[in-house]
Parts: sequence; structure tokens; C-alpha cells
Amino acid sequence: MSKFSNQLIIPLLALLVACVIPPDENTEEMVRLPTDAEVEQYNASVAPEERIVCRREIPVGTNIPRRLCRMVRDVEETSTFHRDQLRRVLR
Repeated sequence: MSKFSNQLIIPLLALLVACVIPPDENTEEMVRLPTDAEVEQYNASVAPEERIVCRREIPVGTNIPRRLCRMVRDVEETSTFHRDQLRRVLR
């Protein structure tokens, strides 16, 4: 075989194998987000810092909004972290 055909066959083979491998159960497509009613029911039975909040966000690199659900404590921790990082940069 020529050098050109080897360079073409290997990427095509890799692409073919990638199409055959089933998706991991932890991939984003496999995760079902809770409905508003499920979130409301869950939030009624847990402490305030354990509650879930859902909102529509537009990820970087796309204009398609997506529904994201996170725990209140995670949102607060992320906000605190980013606030601290911003203060550190602005000093």
C-alpha cells in the first residue's frame, strides 16, 4: 500500500470504531433532568442549602439555551470561588 492510503485508512478506521462504541451512561445525552414538579417536590423535603435550582443558560459556543439544574450550595460555592478569583486578579 502507498503511504497516502495508510494515512487515509487509519483516520477512517478510528472514525468507524468511534461510531460502534456505545455511549457511556454518564454522558450528557443520557442524563434526564428533573421536571419542575419533581424539583419542587424535592425542594419541599430538604434543607435550604440542599435545594435544587434549574434555569436556562446559553453555553459558550452556541446560541441554543439549555436547562441546567444545580444544587444551591454548588451555585454559592462557584460564585464565591469566581468572586475570590476576580478579587485576586484585580489586586
